Amino acid sequence: MRYFLDTYALIEIAEGNSIYRPFIEGDTITLPDNLAELFYFFLRKYDEKTAHFFFNKFKRIVTDLPIEIIPDAMSFRYTHKKSNYSHIDCLGYIFSLSDDRIFLTGDRGFLGKKNAKIVRWANLFNLSRKDGMRILKSLFCFPLH
Repeated sequence: MRYFLDTYALIEIAEGNSIYRPFIEGDTITLPDNLAELFYFFLRKYDEKTAHFFFNKFKRIVTDLPIEIIPDAMSFRYTHKKSNYSHIDCLGYIFSLSDDRIFLTGDRGFLGKKNAKIVRWANLFNLSRKDGMRILKSLFCFPLH
C-alpha cells in the first residue's frame, strides 16, 4: 500500500504506537512541513537531541510538494473552513489524493473523506519513552543509533 503520514501519524510511530506498524511497511511518504511539526513537537516535549533523533529517522520519507497542489489544497481548506483543518493537513491530504495514497491521520475531521484513514489509539499500556524507543527500533528496517 501507499501511504501519506501526517504529523499525528509520525508522532504516534515515533512514540512506539504498535497499531501503526502495518502502515510503515509500505510505500510511505510525508512532507517537509510535517517533519518540521514533528521536530517542534519533540523539541517541546523532550529536548533538542530527541527532536534531531526523530528528524534524522524520518527525513528519508520526506518528499517535495508539487507546487501545483497549493491552489487545490487551499481551496479545500477554504471550502471546509468549519472543519478547522491546518494548511499543512490540507496540503498533505490533497497531495495524497493526487498521488493515489492513503492519507493516514488521527484527525477525526477527516472521517469519511476519500482516501483518508483515521487511526487513533489510546496508549492503554502507558509505555515509557524507553519502551517506545525499543518498539520504534523494531518497526524500522534501518538501524537506529
